[in-house]
Amino acid sequence: MMKSPIRVLAAVAIAMTAPDAGQATEQPVQLRFSRVVDLTLPVETDMAGIPLKVYADNPVKVDVISAMTDAQREQLRAEGMTLNGNIEINGRVMISKLTILTHNGTHIDAPRHVFEKGFPVDHYALNQVAREGVLIDLTHKGPNASISAKDILATGVSLDGRRIPVIHTGWTEKMWGRPEFWSQMPYLEADVGPLMASKGVPAVALDVFPEKPIWRGVRLESGEVWLRNHHTLLGNGIPLIQFVTNLSEIGANRFVLVALPLKLKGADGGPARVVALVE
Repeated sequence: MMKSPIRVLAAVAIAMTAPDAGQATEQPVQLRFSRVVDLTLPVETDMAGIPLKVYADNPVKVDVISAMTDAQREQLRAEGMTLNGNIEINGRVMISKLTILTHNGTHIDAPRHVFEKGFPVDHYALNQVAREGVLIDLTHKGPNASISAKDILATGVSLDGRRIPVIHTGWTEKMWGRPEFWSQMPYLEADVGPLMASKGVPAVALDVFPEKPIWRGVRLESGEVWLRNHHTLLGNGIPLIQFVTNLSEIGANRFVLVALPLKLKGADGGPARVVALVE
């Protein structure tokens, strides 16, 4: 006997423009969801970080410091888990220790990341990162491609304060874990951040690096400031949700993006569990 899919009715507060006042108000929009798509990269020991010295010097570690039994310890070893050299066999619980930079894997940047007096990640209003999203299909962009504001506008996707634009190239989904992931990754031109800010988007999510990858020799234009997209978006309080994956699983259906960073007090950003609730 086949089971019918579970359908959940959820109310999502989406910013709508009040025609008489010219100000944003929150109005609930009801959508039905039948699927939850995980858009998050797995956190694991020595996961690939941006090829800059600070990431090389501070690798990710998921370190098992205690196990219940010798048998459990050997099972974890067989699974490829990192075992502490002084792992304790305590007969009661397994405990692990996580060491990770705030910008490894799927994560969210806060203004404090690039501004001395910017606010931290725990000060974001969660209704900015839990609302309807819209895919910007740029899957035709191949290795080393750049993505400009013109490319985004050419898709015809409406950008406004109601939905989170999700830049979809398919790169992270296809290439994560391969040597070419960083060396050939597509990237955003410096005019994308200003475009998004001018449209008043609540947040921006993407599956590529949001700036020119200068570590592999991509040159800046004369007078161009690196991290302009970071500065423009974060300077306007717009969360930057980086390195989401599995976007192809959303399909053409409506969806709500839920991107919740760890509530790290005072931090410049943080790892996030990001999912799509798909109609």
